[in-house]
Amino acid sequence: MMNRQQQKVWGIGCALLAGYIALVVWRQVSPDPELTIDLQRDTWPQVKLESDYVSSRTCKACHTSEHASWHFSFHRTMTQVATRDNVLGSFDNQVLELDGIRYELEDREDGFWVRIVRPEGVEEHPIVLTTGSHHMQLVWFSTGEQRELASLPFVYLIANQRWIPRRSAFLRPPVRSHHTEVGRWNQDCLQCHATRSRPRIDPEGLAKADTEVGEFGIACEACHGPAKDHVALYRSPITRYLARLSDSPGGNIVNPNKLSAPESAMVCGQCHGVHLFKSQPDALKWFEHGFTYRPGRKENDRFPIRPLSPDPRLTSGLKSRPAFLQDRFWSDGMVRVSGREYNGLLESPCFKGGKFSCLSCHTMHPEDGSDLKIWRDDQLKPGMRGNESCLSCHEDLREGLTAHTHHAPSSSGSLCYNCHMPHTTYGLLKGIRSHQISSPSILTTQQTGRPNGCNQCHLDQTLAWTGYFLAEWYKTPVPALSTDEKKIAASVLWTLRGDAGQRALMAWSMGWAEAREASGTSWMAPYLAQLLADPYDAVRLIAHRSAATLPGISASAYDFLAPQSVRDDAARGIVLQWMKRENQQQRAGLNRLLFDGKGNFRQREVDRLLKMRDYTPMRLAE
Repeated sequence: MMNRQQQKVWGIGCALLAGYIALVVWRQVSPDPELTIDLQRDTWPQVKLESDYVSSRTCKACHTSEHASWHFSFHRTMTQVATRDNVLGSFDNQVLELDGIRYELEDREDGFWVRIVRPEGVEEHPIVLTTGSHHMQLVWFSTGEQRELASLPFVYLIANQRWIPRRSAFLRPPVRSHHTEVGRWNQDCLQCHATRSRPRIDPEGLAKADTEVGEFGIACEACHGPAKDHVALYRSPITRYLARLSDSPGGNIVNPNKLSAPESAMVCGQCHGVHLFKSQPDALKWFEHGFTYRPGRKENDRFPIRPLSPDPRLTSGLKSRPAFLQDRFWSDGMVRVSGREYNGLLESPCFKGGKFSCLSCHTMHPEDGSDLKIWRDDQLKPGMRGNESCLSCHEDLREGLTAHTHHAPSSSGSLCYNCHMPHTTYGLLKGIRSHQISSPSILTTQQTGRPNGCNQCHLDQTLAWTGYFLAEWYKTPVPALSTDEKKIAASVLWTLRGDAGQRALMAWSMGWAEAREASGTSWMAPYLAQLLADPYDAVRLIAHRSAATLPGISASAYDFLAPQSVRDDAARGIVLQWMKRENQQQRAGLNRLLFDGKGNFRQREVDRLLKMRDYTPMRLAE
């Protein structure tokens, strides 16, 4: 028998429990306005939950903190319904033109529309979805053919608040191309930009796409797996209480933090990787049913590409796609494009130890009280913007860091990732850190053309200079070097002789604060002017961003999409500003940067190197 005090406590507990249960039930059935938009139109991809999926709004009932951080993330907003809250570009009577075709963007009472005016006629389409919300945004319209979508051939640059041709936002050969990528979202983008997607496409092309998704964007069940059993199990408050004591999720749900490193990395790698289907039958199944992979499984429908592997499936899968590797990897197999970090991780010595994974550095749900605006940029754990991620394993370097780096402890040269994860990946109109952890190597730079961490920071130095210190500090052999490699700064060679990808990385590097601190900026303007005249739109755009931040330089007169003669005049204006501002004598004798003893630019040498430029067409598939 309970005494009166015990009965009172018991009664309060029951009341609180009943209230909690009521709150949970209310949360589970309360409609989420962002997820209940009417998408059941015949010409729009259909939101349809399969029997074992429940959607993120159900997860919110119990996991309010995790739901809040996910809701603030760029994962959630990767794909969104085109509402007034989600569309970032102006549709207020905006008129865009490309290759003789007009695109009239309109904001009507029933949503956003595009009116396409071609010589052969006019057509109108409703805007259905958006892709991206961080750096740029692409919008998709209904073609009217079943649930097939096409894209506006423009993207909206968020920082610039400007529409630009889609072909200019990616590293593409400088040729006129005009297409709306009909059907691409249905069979390509939805693989990673939506949760539990089913293309439902006839691979023979006899029928259009009857596409279904569980949820737009990368939602809870993309990483944790289908949650139906988990939700059913935890409807009981007693079960929830016991689960907290055991720290076990139960109900077939997956916590990537509890998986082995390879299995955890595979959860991220299902999207952040370059893959091929294991067989043609697997590809055909995907067209109808989507992927069978679920988080926590040891096998995927596809295999990650490792270019130097003798895997016969790779040879077979690339027979009809000869440029596939070139568009994604450096010649030694290191990933060259953004969003494919998993392939780099697989080749890293840290990963091969069996304990290192994506979640060693990143977290999908920061601690309560964290600044979500800072976190969502790259979703790093606290302290991972320094050396802790490396020192947590390499404890022997913690006390003797400068003896290893040979740089001041507070300098950027003592940050592990500046040497071992340099910005040699390209995407989103910028340089991005490689996720294949490696060490600087002059021989590798010679063989692949990939910048090394030393010369990407010390932009004013030669490969010979880097080779000397690598040999002095780490006993790394110095390979035979050409006369130019001995006497001319590596960045200058990549800027003038390099391919479009190298030039894009150099254009970005000249705007990177840490490289500017190490190299100075007084010499950069004429080289950025060369890149402002580049045939690739993306290279010119990146170079303009860097030039605009040079001290005392106004680059407002330059437009990377203006006619060439106008661009050239603006670029010359930037050089003239630089000549008036910078002290010529300070450049005197900087031969490695092609200035003579009086500080004059050695234009003949520049012209000689430009004649050696690598004009191999480049189409980096980020």
